[in-house]
Amino acid sequence: MIPAFIITGYLGSGKTTLLLNTAKEHFSGKRVAVIVNELGEVGVDGRILKNAYSEVLELPEGCICCTMHTEFEKALTELKEKYNPELLLVETSGSAEPFPVMISLQNLGCVIEAVICLIDTKNFHLYSQDDTARHQIGSSNVLVLNKTDLVDEDTLKQVEDIVVSLWEKYLLRNLFTNEPVFKSFKLYKTSFGKLPDEVFSGVFALQEKLYHLNDKDHNHNHVQQVVYFDKPLDYEEFLNMVNNLPTNIIRLKGILKLKDLPEALVVNYSFGNLDTSYTLPHYEGRSFLVLIRSFN
Repeated sequence: MIPAFIITGYLGSGKTTLLLNTAKEHFSGKRVAVIVNELGEVGVDGRILKNAYSEVLELPEGCICCTMHTEFEKALTELKEKYNPELLLVETSGSAEPFPVMISLQNLGCVIEAVICLIDTKNFHLYSQDDTARHQIGSSNVLVLNKTDLVDEDTLKQVEDIVVSLWEKYLLRNLFTNEPVFKSFKLYKTSFGKLPDEVFSGVFALQEKLYHLNDKDHNHNHVQQVVYFDKPLDYEEFLNMVNNLPTNIIRLKGILKLKDLPEALVVNYSFGNLDTSYTLPHYEGRSFLVLIRSFN
C-alpha cells in the first residue's frame, strides 16, 4: 500500500512552495510521485515541480472534487503500475475540497498519512468567509499557518483562533455514524511551507474508513485567463503590469523569461503580494501568466 499525503489550501496559500521545500528536506533519494490538479488548461505548478520530483502528473482540466473522479483514479492506477512510487503527494486545486480525493485514494489502496491544509495568515481575512476554504480546514488533520513572517503576533493569534473554531465547526464527519473522521489535529506555524520531519513520518495516518457525504452543490467562483509572451519582458514592464491589475484579480502565477536574467522566473501573486524568489534554470517553454479572477 502506498502512503499518500494530500496538500490542500486556498488560492495562493503556498502549496507549491511547500512541495518544493518538502522535496529538498524530507524526500531526497525516494521515488516520490506528485499529482497536481489545477483549474484551466495550463498547469503552472506541474511545470515547476518537475524540477524537484521524480514523477509529476498533471490533471489541469477540471476539478478532482467535481468532475474528475474517473480521470484521477485512472491516472493514479497507471502511475502505480508504471512507476511504482514509494510515496504519493496530491496537490489539490485552490478551489477544491480534499474529501473526494481522500475517497479515491482509499478506493485504490493508498494509506492517507495526512491531509495538510495551508492557511495564508496574511490574507486569511480576505477569504475566511469562503465555504470551500472552510471545508478545506475542516477536512484536514494537519493545519499549517503559513507566511507567519508577514504578520505580527496579534494577527497570528487571531488567525489561529479563527482557524481552530472553523475546524471544530466544519469537521469532516462519517455520514452514517456522525462520528468525526479526525479525532484531533496538529497545528504548525511556519513560513515558506517548511515543516518538521514528524509531519511526513506517518504519525497522523488516517485510519477511519471514509464514506461519501451528503451531496451538495460545489460552485467555483473563479475564472481563469492565460496570457502568453513571445519575447522576454523588461522587469519594470512586468512590475507595472502587476501594479495595474484589476481589483478582481486575486491570483497570478506563471513562468516568465525576463531581459538580462539568465533563468526563468516563477511568478506568484495573491491578494496584492508578489513573490518572485524562485527560478527555473532549465525552462525551455514559452513565458506565460495565469490570471485568476473572482466573479463574486
